[in-house]
Amino acid sequence: MPRLNFMGPKKVKLVSFFGRPVYASGFTLIELMVTIAIIGLVALFGIPAFGDFVLNNRIRGQTSDFVGQLTYARAEAMRTATRVTVCPGTSSGCSGTQWESGWVVFNDTNANAAVDSGETVIGIGAALDGGNTLRSAAFTTYISFRHDGSSTNIAGSGLAGSFALCDSRGYGDKAQAIAVSASGRVKALPANAVVSGMSDCGT
Repeated sequence: MPRLNFMGPKKVKLVSFFGRPVYASGFTLIELMVTIAIIGLVALFGIPAFGDFVLNNRIRGQTSDFVGQLTYARAEAMRTATRVTVCPGTSSGCSGTQWESGWVVFNDTNANAAVDSGETVIGIGAALDGGNTLRSAAFTTYISFRHDGSSTNIAGSGLAGSFALCDSRGYGDKAQAIAVSASGRVKALPANAVVSGMSDCGT
């Protein structure tokens, strides 16, 4: 009776230079081509999706951090019953209009939107990575909160507006807006939402 072979793929007998038999097994050409095609499809659709995943996580994290800083500044203004200001810059003082370079939160006791001698810095925001930008037409160089939590300018008048946080994909549903009402409430939403008050990245 013939034996049945359950040992897997058939091995091909080869002969080495030394006359000894060598056995080898492997994929057929068709199997190899199918495997390469599948790998190509995974790379084609998977890599761009992963790139968007990284960008989305980065911009959401940065939005959350900035919203947290503004909310903290407002809460401190109400807790201490003093003016608290946030401006682009460092602990050394306010500088420029590019919020993405970092920002500083301080007790603005003389309400002039500048870090002066004797005023306490209570928070510092690090520069945004990924080349992302953070700009505002309403809050170009500062945003201040009064003792009642409302947003105000130096003169003491109520001020409302939005920030635009954009990455390499530019303005659109992936960009984020941080809206601040005259009452000082802060919320984040897609930059191209009608209620965001934004029409571009502000760059």
